[in-house]
This record gives sequence, structure tokens and C-alpha cells, in this order.
Amino acid sequence: MVAIPSSPPASREVVRTAIVPVTLSGGDYRRAHDAHHVAAGLWDQGVDWVHGEWKVKHNPGKYDIRAFLTSLPREQRPLCAQTTEAIAHDLHEAIKTSRTNRKNGIKVRSPWRKKNCRPLSFSKHFGRRVRSDNKLNLSLGRAIPGIVLGLPAITDSVTGELVSPELWGEIQLCWDQDNRQFSLHIPYSSRRMFSAGKAVTAIDEGIINPMALATWVDGQTINVTIINGREARAIKRQRNKATGRLQSKMSKTKNGSRKHRLVAATKRTKGKTRLQLRDFDHQVARKAANHVIAHKTGRLVAGDVRGIEYKTKQKRRMGRQQLSQFSRGTQVLYLAEKTGLDIEHLNESGSTKTCPVCAARNCPSGRDHRCKVCKFTCHRDALGAINILQEAIHGSYVPIGADVVIRVTYLRDALRWSPVQCNTHRMVQCRKAITLGSAKNQASAGETLSSKAKLAISSTSSLERVPLAAVA
Repeated sequence: MVAIPSSPPASREVVRTAIVPVTLSGGDYRRAHDAHHVAAGLWDQGVDWVHGEWKVKHNPGKYDIRAFLTSLPREQRPLCAQTTEAIAHDLHEAIKTSRTNRKNGIKVRSPWRKKNCRPLSFSKHFGRRVRSDNKLNLSLGRAIPGIVLGLPAITDSVTGELVSPELWGEIQLCWDQDNRQFSLHIPYSSRRMFSAGKAVTAIDEGIINPMALATWVDGQTINVTIINGREARAIKRQRNKATGRLQSKMSKTKNGSRKHRLVAATKRTKGKTRLQLRDFDHQVARKAANHVIAHKTGRLVAGDVRGIEYKTKQKRRMGRQQLSQFSRGTQVLYLAEKTGLDIEHLNESGSTKTCPVCAARNCPSGRDHRCKVCKFTCHRDALGAINILQEAIHGSYVPIGADVVIRVTYLRDALRWSPVQCNTHRMVQCRKAITLGSAKNQASAGETLSSKAKLAISSTSSLERVPLAAVA
């Protein structure tokens, strides 16, 4: 089997993007709002022009699209030239991606849908500048007042040091439709630790447990890490229930009612859930990356579950709903970025039904696999990861042997409190507050009594010092 080499992990410069919510003044808010709609109009004009060129058998490239958009009259594109060029490049990349997907058998269309909002791009020295009063000025074009906001403080997530604005890349001003706010997407370079070695790690992906990773440590031991993902299911279930209640209320509204409040509440719910799921996916990818880097993996193989939501039968509506909310692609993308490895995909059919010791076929009904032939017992997701690992190394589900030790480690995606722990902590804090309040009351009562006693003593002593003649 593949042994772990002694070479240390490698480091590499990568580009990270910091998302910073910003608050704009009234005038800047209106200018940014109008500029986003103008950028969407330029995108629509570019799409229409490209489709017109295709009809006459022309295939315009990236620079052709850029030349068309930048040649429009000034009143049709009151934006910075750099922002217009970014729109042309994005359109070309979207067309290129659609063609690649069609070659791979994925049924997609080239860009055709009309857009209502597009982000604004600002490059260094041309689209943005830092003023002398430590303010960030974003240019919207010639003779148009720019957007002025406070200079955001970007901190490197690894070193904890501030990233100078001179090291920023091309930033974007984006509109979050759900959370109803603007945010800056600021890319910067950072050094990350990556996996460097010759070991092979296999991944079994799922909904309850997003990732189960298996790696041979030596010829007699397999380390398996299972990352629990029930928190994501709870977040999605809460979002679906909340949006369902709001949709039910909106269906009963009439013209002239306050339907906009229900729409705003729905968007806030979706925006909050999106941020929670983004954090969850990063937590899962980080736990998986720690396993990959610790075992010095040089080859990363995952079971191929791409397109599984389209292959599920229509009658299994609940299964299709869960699979449609499966964020497998995002987690795999984050894992590839954090490890610096390209992820291969293998056919995983039968991986959770095949015993890795005797190769017998079983039909597990729960989360544990119990072989009816050799009585081997193991977690179902760990079993799938082990079989995928064997297929990646040998080309088939080769038995590992009865004397192999399987070490399974269970991890939560994030160290958060459960509802029971939250309630317990809340009760303890309430008891402490009651105890502290009663102690303060007792202390204040004692201070009141002591002050009255002191006043009585002082009054008595003053009477004793008064002369008898004065009293008479």
C-alpha cells in the first residue's frame, strides 16, 4: 500500500477574496444603483449583438465583444471604460463555459437571459484610488461623481496581518438582492499550505455526512475521517419552512396590501441562510483539507455523484428535493482550492454495498454496514470511502484483508452548541443573574442600614458636644 512520505507540506501563493459589506450615503447609493442597471443594459446589448453575429455565421471573440461595447455612444454607457471591458470579458467567458459544458454532454444554453443588475469592476489606478483623507474613491466614468466610502480594513485569514490597498486586485461593487445591501469583493494574494506527497485519499460524498475521507497510513492501517453535515440539513429545513409560511401568506394577499413586507422577509431569510451555508461549506472543506494535508496526499479521488439529482426518479419527490439542495459542487471546489489538488472522479456504484474484507454484496438499511458472510461491521460512509480508495489504487474493489485496522474519526463541521446546550447555558446565566441581583440587593440594604446608623451616631455625638448654655 501507499505509505506517507516524510516531506513537509508545500506552500503556494493563492488569491483570496474578502467580502466586505459597505454602507453608502444617499447620493452614492442612488448613483451605484443606477450604475448597476446600466451595466446590466450593456450586458443585454452585448448578448443581442453576439446572437446577431451568430445568425450571419460570424463567431466574435473576446476583443470583438469589447470593441463593440466600448464603441457605443457615451450616453448609452455612462460607465468607466474598465468596467465596460470587464462586462465584455465576462460575456465571453460565459459563452466559452456553455460550449465546454455542451461538449461534456450537459444540456445548457448560451447566455440569452436579460439581466437587471450587474456588478461594477474597479481596477488599480484606473477605476479606484485611495484619497489623502483615507477614503476609497470608486470611479463611475468621466464627468460623473464617484462613490466615496471608508477604506475597509482587509485582514489575511492566515497571518492575521492587514493587507495594504496596494496589494488588492480588481475589486467589485456587488448588490446583494436578498440582504438588500452593497458589498465590496476585494481579492488579495495570500500564502496557503498545500498537500505534498504520494499518498492517495478517497472521498465518499453524501447528504447526511458531506465527506468521508479514507487514506492508507501503512500496509495495515487505514485512517478514515467522517464529517457530519446535519447542521446544513437543519438550516435548509428551517429556510424551507420559513419561506413556505411566507409564500402561503403572500398567496392570500390582495392588491394594495402590504405584500412588499412579506417579500422583504423572504429575501432576508434566504440571504441569512446563504451566509450560513457558505460558512458551513467552508468548515467542511477545511476539515477535509486538514485530513488531506496531514496525510500528505498527492492524489485526491472522489466518487462520481455529479448529476445524481437528474437521475433520481420523479416519483421520489422528497429524495429529489434533498438532492437538489446538495451543495456537493461548492464543497469540492473549496476543497480543491484549500489543498491545491485536482479532484478525480470515479464510478462509485456498489461502493457502500460491497464488503471490503470478503467482497460480498450486502444491502445495508441504516448507517452501519454488517456483512452477512464475514460479520464485518463498519460505518456505511467509511465503507464507501475505503472501496473508492481500493478502486483508485487497484482499479477494482480489491479486499483489504481481515487483519487491516480501520481507524474512524468523527468530526462536526463546526464546534457549535446544540439546542440543549444553549438552553442549559441560558438557564445557568439566568440563575447567576438572579443570585447576583439578590446579592446586590442585600449589599445595598446593608449599606442603607449602616448609613442610617452612622447618621444616628453622628447626630448623637453632635448633641453631646453642644454647650449647656446654648441649650438653655
